[in-house]
Amino acid sequence: MKRSQRKRRISWIDVTFSIAIITLTFAAIYLITQKTKNEALATSGKENVTTVIIVDTIDSSYPGIKIVTETSNDAISPFAIQYPQSVHQDFNDEVTSYIETAKQQYLTTINQQQEVNGKTAGELNISFETVPHDSGIYSFIIKKDRFIDKSNQKKEIHVFHLNPETGNQLTVEQLFNEDPNNLKQLSSIVRNTIYKDPMLQENLDLQNVHIATEELWNNFNNFALTNDHLRFYFQQGAFSADELEPPFAVIPLKEINTMLADEFKLPLDESQMTDHATKTLENEIESTENKEVTNPGSESNTIDPIVDGPKRVALTFDDGPDPKITTQILDILKKYEAPATFFMLGSRVEYYPEIAKLVQVAGHELGNHTWTHPDLRKLSVEKIQSEINQTTAIIEQETGQKVTAFRPPYGAINQTVRSQTSLPVALWDVDTLDWQHHNPTKILEIVKQQTKDGSIILMHDIHQSTADGLDAVLSFLQNEGYVFVTVSEILNK
Repeated sequence: MKRSQRKRRISWIDVTFSIAIITLTFAAIYLITQKTKNEALATSGKENVTTVIIVDTIDSSYPGIKIVTETSNDAISPFAIQYPQSVHQDFNDEVTSYIETAKQQYLTTINQQQEVNGKTAGELNISFETVPHDSGIYSFIIKKDRFIDKSNQKKEIHVFHLNPETGNQLTVEQLFNEDPNNLKQLSSIVRNTIYKDPMLQENLDLQNVHIATEELWNNFNNFALTNDHLRFYFQQGAFSADELEPPFAVIPLKEINTMLADEFKLPLDESQMTDHATKTLENEIESTENKEVTNPGSESNTIDPIVDGPKRVALTFDDGPDPKITTQILDILKKYEAPATFFMLGSRVEYYPEIAKLVQVAGHELGNHTWTHPDLRKLSVEKIQSEINQTTAIIEQETGQKVTAFRPPYGAINQTVRSQTSLPVALWDVDTLDWQHHNPTKILEIVKQQTKDGSIILMHDIHQSTADGLDAVLSFLQNEGYVFVTVSEILNK
């Protein structure tokens, strides 16, 4: 009897011990899991920050088009997304579907990587440019930039087309009259343009180029139509495994004018087309939701020439900071010992605080370019104040340097906007149009034609072509005897 009771007591002790072991095991697993999560949050620098997703819609500078902005400050998978919407549901559905797919692919990838190593963090930025054509068609150039762990970067460009008045969308087949002969010629022209482009020749895989430009309409459906050229976009890596940007080919309309549908043809004969293209380039005032207008208004920030003094010029860069382009530009400015003024977007400073700090450490002037790049004239006073004040706050918080100038997006300003900030307003008189042509050579051509003593030159530190062309611009200005100064030095003279 005693032996039986002893066995039952031993069995009870064993069960209790086993339960304790299991409990401790689960507790250990839980602590390890929490530690991993905390390490991931610490890596991102945003531990204990509540995730906030904000969706906002504002009117654009283009009738019938609104800008939707979605942002998330999530520590592991932040994103900043802007895309167009209209009154036409078919167009809206297509754009929204693309955006949602891109967002879900990004979040899924982050979650999968997180399950593997627990330390993955990413970033997704989607922005867009709007390029108008005289026919009424807008080309919306959606630019997607995705990072995983700050190193695995993937870029993509996708273009949508819409006539906001009629709701009609445009395909490359319609643009070229659905003529197979035109497709054949187009294929040959684009292919030869790629072969001859010095910016694309390095490590070019000819077989890949041939495949990407085969006589298939789908190969050319990713295009932007301007009043003087067609720009065909291809996927990153389409021509070379070493490509850091999605490649594109620019075809002047005068070269393909006879192939185009009537409503898209240049109205002038061959002998006049060059002048027409030049005039069109000068008159395309607004062609992007995230860039500037060519003529910001009647105001000018330039000054009268200094008598018997050195010629001065202010270099300005908008829409950054960017982890790749801004750093390249900083290196070139250092080479020429050239100070510049960087008009930063608050939303990008939030994602790239370390790059904003690099600009400050390099000794450059910091300017305010609003938080999300809206047309401030279309906003309420409260929203204008928020766009400006929030941006000033984060720039000064992350860099420790005072913001000394304000540049309204698109140069769009009125008395209501002006009265919402005490910062001096800095516009420009030389627009390099780097956001439009993406051509380093054209940047230099415009600088040569338009720069004078006291000029303020507008560029953007988010385009690779701008970084590629900057050295030649600074070399030219230096050889012409210009002294580089900040915008404040121009304004305060």
